[in-house]
Amino acid sequence: DGYRVKKWNKENLAYGEAWSVGDIIGTLIDLDRKYISYWRNNKPLGKAFTNIKTGKNCVYFPAISMQRGQKAFFNFGR
Repeated sequence: DGYRVKKWNKENLAYGEAWSVGDIIGTLIDLDRKYISYWRNNKPLGKAFTNIKTGKNCVYFPAISMQRGQKAFFNFGR
């Protein structure tokens, strides 16, 4: 959450940097090494989540949460 500068999963913890208009946020999910990390404008923010669940019947879907008036554009690899 770049607005509140936190990561969320059952609880919230400080993570990352505040986002600004025009920033580009990148995401990596490494299912072999079992972690999720993020970038802000090509700057690594480090691993946000480690030891994530993987394996049969385990799926992940890209998603974001926003507040009223915010906009986002997505690029899934193009």
